[in-house]
Amino acid sequence: MHDVVIRKGYIVDGTGEKGFIGDIAIDKEKIKKIAPEIHEKGEKEINASGKVVIPGFIDPHVHEEFITLVDSTFELFLRQGVTTVVNGNCGHSIVPGPKKNIIDYYWGNGLMSTRQVEEYSKRFPEWYDFEGYSKAAESKGTSINMATLLGHGTIRWTVMGGAYDRPPTEEENKAIEEIIRRNMEQGAWGISFGLDYVPSRYAKMEELVAVTRLVGEYDGIAAAHLRHSIGIKEATDEFIEVGRKSGTKIQISHLKPTCVEAFESVAKAVEQGVRVLADTIPRSTGHCTSKSRLLQFVMALSDELFASGIEGVKAALKTKDGREMIKKDAYIFSGNKSEVFIILSQDPRLEARSVEDIARERLQDADECMLDLLGDDLNYVFWLGGPSRSDFPKSGHDEAIVSNPYICVGTDEILGDPEEPYDWYELQRRGGFPIFMNMYLQKGVAVEEIVRRNTTMIARHFGINDRGELKEGYFADIAILDLDKYSFPSPDEIDYTKPLTTAKGVDTVIVNGKLAIEGEELKRPYSGKILKKI
Repeated sequence: MHDVVIRKGYIVDGTGEKGFIGDIAIDKEKIKKIAPEIHEKGEKEINASGKVVIPGFIDPHVHEEFITLVDSTFELFLRQGVTTVVNGNCGHSIVPGPKKNIIDYYWGNGLMSTRQVEEYSKRFPEWYDFEGYSKAAESKGTSINMATLLGHGTIRWTVMGGAYDRPPTEEENKAIEEIIRRNMEQGAWGISFGLDYVPSRYAKMEELVAVTRLVGEYDGIAAAHLRHSIGIKEATDEFIEVGRKSGTKIQISHLKPTCVEAFESVAKAVEQGVRVLADTIPRSTGHCTSKSRLLQFVMALSDELFASGIEGVKAALKTKDGREMIKKDAYIFSGNKSEVFIILSQDPRLEARSVEDIARERLQDADECMLDLLGDDLNYVFWLGGPSRSDFPKSGHDEAIVSNPYICVGTDEILGDPEEPYDWYELQRRGGFPIFMNMYLQKGVAVEEIVRRNTTMIARHFGINDRGELKEGYFADIAILDLDKYSFPSPDEIDYTKPLTTAKGVDTVIVNGKLAIEGEELKRPYSGKILKKI
């Protein structure tokens, strides 16, 4: 008698090999047997006839390192068939402690609201290093497996005492190295850079290579939000050069499909021996962002305003020079204001209207109108980019990207507030895997290849052992998909007032041998693990 037997599913094992109809037996946490037919019974029998049985997807780029201490059910991932995620991306780190240091950094970068800071400071246990964070997360429990990167931005900011546009001193470099070594030895998976964000954006090639080479000593990986200010292709080539010079495995984060040449650079680098993969967001709307959170982002993106806090931003909004500074540094002013909308407004006359439309009515310049809205006394949620972001468009991917075998999904699910979901959210990333699956199936890519790119390819690149493949002796992280129903609402269909929309078509999810979704019903076994690279 086995604990679980999955019957008559189309088994796609994650290696890219042709699938077959068969059974899978699970005992405790592991896959015991895979065969065309298993005669032994299971305590739990699952009929997968007509459905696809796959290894749970692995998402290499998320931001759930704090959310796991608040709400670790992670229904949004389970509903996509995701069983493992990689946290700590874009340079943002859960070390070094104390807890207050980390929370201060996240707030300063707009990644926590003031409410979250106040609540989390009281509710979170104290930790100082990766081991302490792991214990805190394990005590809460999680429904998915979580690997965690160290963040260069947080570490550099801590050691240097702020966000400074200069290289670290010899003494500071030693302190940075000591933090990285101690936490890699405790099981962290590598390092991430946020090269658009302060202070990681101040790091030049020599610093990037030195830090990347250091994690490479532990067979770790270095991931990067690219330095987009120099161009997407140029930024991709810059980080590929970091991988080439360091010899370390690298992950290029949320590569924009509007630049086909950047994806070609990845493929060429692999052929030249660089150990590199890239993930991309299959489709994205603009961010839906409350005014208070947007003021934080303005602060975080400005060299001059980063140290002055929210009050400094509010003061800048009242002067001509301050407004020019904000327009120069804040990404929200770089695009067309016909793609920036007011939603959930206290003033019903502004509801669901673009800033450009409001400016036209007020006989104003659109940028000045945006600044006025940021500076007035009303509360709004701004939709930055509207239903379809131009850099992750709903039109899909070029054939050269679709055929590139080194590209996977990275949803880049943002650090919203599960207790205040309207504070900051996005409306397509919660469906990244079904969006990618359907987009690539329509382009003629086999389901076996789509699954390979999002399971074994990532597991082997990151060194996540005994996962990402349906294989006897491996951990039983399994998803059963009804491909005819596996879907997520399009940008035209989705309701922007429903930030917690989830994917459909996932019949069953098993995490470390326990049912997390059964017959589309959400369970709460909290059977996920905090994974350690030791």
